[in-house]
Amino acid sequence: MTKRPHRPAGLSRALGLASGRRPSSRRLASLSHEALRRASPAENVRMGFSPKARRYIKAGAKVTKSTASISARQAETKRVSKRYGFETLEAATRARREGALGYESQTQSDRVAKAADTRLRKRAEQSVGETLSAPHPSRRRSTRFVFTDARRRNYERNRARKLRGEWIDGPEWFEMMDVANALKDHRVLQLRASPVVSGYGVGK
Repeated sequence: MTKRPHRPAGLSRALGLASGRRPSSRRLASLSHEALRRASPAENVRMGFSPKARRYIKAGAKVTKSTASISARQAETKRVSKRYGFETLEAATRARREGALGYESQTQSDRVAKAADTRLRKRAEQSVGETLSAPHPSRRRSTRFVFTDARRRNYERNRARKLRGEWIDGPEWFEMMDVANALKDHRVLQLRASPVVSGYGVGK
């Protein structure tokens, strides 16, 4: 009887022929992040994955082709859930951007904040001359306004002042918040802290 040819490790998955998550992987659902370790490139291949796959297995497990494993995303979700109580990585990321959750180190916090500020500045520069839409907290419909270069400069100046802890007067605060909401500023909760108002409009 002729034996069926054996596909190289990882080929079935690359061709989309492999089935979904191995049933045995469900056994790792109850394990904590501390009880897992990252598989080596050779172990990834042994399980049928690419050498560069970021797979996590039970610490101390002897790896075979049937060893249960989970993705790096699943492993990180376990860690974030236990440490911070968030069910998804997206929820933790959103909380960090809004200032409700701190980073694990000052270096990480500074690096992420600097990158986010750079993206926001580029987004503001690219939006000059466009008509932007700013959602209003107490209205169903957003209000639109033309984002001029003068408005951009005012926004960046007042934003920097607010983040330094300065008080921003009503009219300037309203305009700053219009732009912050339209550009989806990642520090919008910090900017919203001054002054306390029930609502605001655009272009008033």
